[in-house]
Amino acid sequence: MTALHLAAGQGNSWIARQIIDHCPECCELVDDRGWNVLHFAMVSFSIRQLKRLLNKYPVVRNLIFEKDEKGNTPFHVLAAVCPHPGNDGYDIVPWKIAKGYYQAVNKQNISVEHINRYGFPELEKEIEKLSKADGSGNYPDCVVKINKNKKRAFYPFWEYLEENVFGVEKASEYHLVVAALIATVTFAAAFTLPGGYKSDTEDGPNRGTAILNKNVAFQAFVISDAIAMVLSLSAVLFHFFLSLKLFEKSIFLFSFALWFTLVAMAAMIIAFVTGTYAVLAPSLGLAIVTCIIGLAFVFLVIFMFYMVISKAKEKLLYYNYGLEL
Repeated sequence: MTALHLAAGQGNSWIARQIIDHCPECCELVDDRGWNVLHFAMVSFSIRQLKRLLNKYPVVRNLIFEKDEKGNTPFHVLAAVCPHPGNDGYDIVPWKIAKGYYQAVNKQNISVEHINRYGFPELEKEIEKLSKADGSGNYPDCVVKINKNKKRAFYPFWEYLEENVFGVEKASEYHLVVAALIATVTFAAAFTLPGGYKSDTEDGPNRGTAILNKNVAFQAFVISDAIAMVLSLSAVLFHFFLSLKLFEKSIFLFSFALWFTLVAMAAMIIAFVTGTYAVLAPSLGLAIVTCIIGLAFVFLVIFMFYMVISKAKEKLLYYNYGLEL
């Protein structure tokens, strides 16, 4: 084991980079297991540190497909440390490279994809053994330090929701009521059109059609009302399947239903504003005031999106890099 291996195994990226800067040939050296510097880095580095290492040093990038004595590539090690179907490597290396490594197999014909889905106890035990202190030898503080943050680096938003949204089933019941209410209101609005219908006593092919069908605001009302109804009904469908508990990761369905309901609410507001404007067009001042009041909801949506994105960014930095905003 070289000094570079030890620095990478301990998670000290600065020392590892200094060694590579002064002696890039060290990257080619392996220990008695056949592990190179990237094998050790996959255990101990954060996602940010791995990205920086691979982007800055081509000599390290060339080690991606290098195998140890058992045929394990560095990404076999990463998969053993972070077994997760979502761990596809796209966060660390470009898609074209990740696609190739994902199918790489070791001497036991086990691929990285297999480890991500089903685990690899043999390699996991080997890494765990290296990470345990035995109080003797040249490395009494352990050979490698497993980066705990990296275990949560993939799909952090979904994992954050799953861990922090309490009572998903209870919340789903309330959301179902809201989605059903939106669907009911928008369905009724489609048959109670602003401006009414042409009288049944009228002659001609246009009898019974909407009076304002050529009005641009009315057309926007019809389109936004249809969008709101379809999205709210889709949310109701998601909640229905959610209640059947057919999916192990129900948080995905819950999240889709939540976003569909929010967009349906926004579309319903647009339908209200455009429908009101269509019938109040002769009283332009009143129509404008009504539109401003209705569109105030849009500013609330923008503010909430800003809050959600800021929170997600904060969690992403913490999970991936161990940083606080």
